Amino acid sequence: MPAESDARDLPVDVLVNNAGLGESELFERSPWSRVRQIVEVNIVAMLRLSHHLLPAMVSRGHGAILNIGSGAAYAAMPNAAVYTASKHFVRAFTESLRAQLAGTGITVSEAAPGPVDSEFDRLASFEGDATPGQGVFRINAQECAADIIQGFERGAPVIFPGRKYHWLMKVQPVVPRRFFVRQLAQAASKIRYKVRN
Repeated sequence: MPAESDARDLPVDVLVNNAGLGESELFERSPWSRVRQIVEVNIVAMLRLSHHLLPAMVSRGHGAILNIGSGAAYAAMPNAAVYTASKHFVRAFTESLRAQLAGTGITVSEAAPGPVDSEFDRLASFEGDATPGQGVFRINAQECAADIIQGFERGAPVIFPGRKYHWLMKVQPVVPRRFFVRQLAQAASKIRYKVRN
């Protein structure tokens, strides 16, 4: 991809790092090839494209980067440890890069969607047990995209698409951590029970 943009001599003003892979599987049961694939797509590809295109944006004094993360970056999923960790990386990288680029004319934002009706959950085999209560906050892909674009155009640092989900993520920091830990433990127990039976 970087070589293709160079060959066409096309200046890139907006970079959207949207590629992502997930998997619903206990870590010890996941093939290493899949673990590595998730890390390469969710982390390495984002870093490579950003590192390649950012210098020209800085020299021009304008540009924008949108990294598609996940609500998983603000929590954990007992059957998606690698996916969750990769999205924590996206969150930290985006926040750090935004701070680093303050005053340069470059905007950096993170979109952190929750449950969305798309092919992602089906391809990753995510189940409801991984994220209890997710149905209440599920939105369609069109609403998700519209909210993300609107927030990105405003230059928002973090975008939580969907009205109910947005408010959930805003109040989440005040909820005691032990509540989430207990829910995760219960979900993990159900997953292991299914695996054994």
